Amino acid sequence: MTDTAPLPTPQRPDTADVARVGEYGAPLLQALAAREAALPATAGDGLVAALARIALALQSADPARLRRQESWWGRLLGRDVEREAEGRGLQSQLGVLALQAREQAQQLQQHMDLRAAAISAAGQAAEALEAWADAGAAWRPTLDASGRAALAPRIDHLQRLAALRRIEAGQWQLLQEQDAVLLQRFARIHDVLLPAWRQAALAAQAAAGAVRAGQAATLHAQIDDEVAAAQARLR
Repeated sequence: MTDTAPLPTPQRPDTADVARVGEYGAPLLQALAAREAALPATAGDGLVAALARIALALQSADPARLRRQESWWGRLLGRDVEREAEGRGLQSQLGVLALQAREQAQQLQQHMDLRAAAISAAGQAAEALEAWADAGAAWRPTLDASGRAALAPRIDHLQRLAALRRIEAGQWQLLQEQDAVLLQRFARIHDVLLPAWRQAALAAQAAAGAVRAGQAATLHAQIDDEVAAAQARLR
């Protein structure tokens, strides 16, 4: 997606011929079509999944906590045992899981950069569409009846497109804000909570200290809370 080339400014046809009047705005619409580029369908899902794998790896160190998170029916079906086994397999790969989460965070940031450019382009497009619609509305009274009839739907079309671009930009901005929060949660887990949990868990193993074990459990619970909040974003 590129928005470096300026959009055409409002211009009237060099003739009041009805066919030409009925093409009012075509230069702008053609320029906007040339700018179009699809954004990736999803963003952030991979990061949420990577954080969930980290949380599951930590859960295997606390089977009782894992069982409490499963429903009665899930425990009856043995889902807690399955998750514990899966978590044990992941626990030895915490370094790899952290790397995967970093890669997903980088991809999300790249997507957000693309989306920011799209928001800017949508705003420029809306302004241009509104300018053409306003210029057309000012021109319309000077035309004869057939010209006015030909121009009216073009003005309406430009106004509708401008409104859609405004709505689109607003929706993308909401996604930007949600993804910014998700990156903040990733940073808190990756840069603060996970290193602190590792330190507390190692200290608890070495000294069998109840205080250190309690610290590890508290940090684990905080990581679970951050991941749960990140997953809620997808609902």
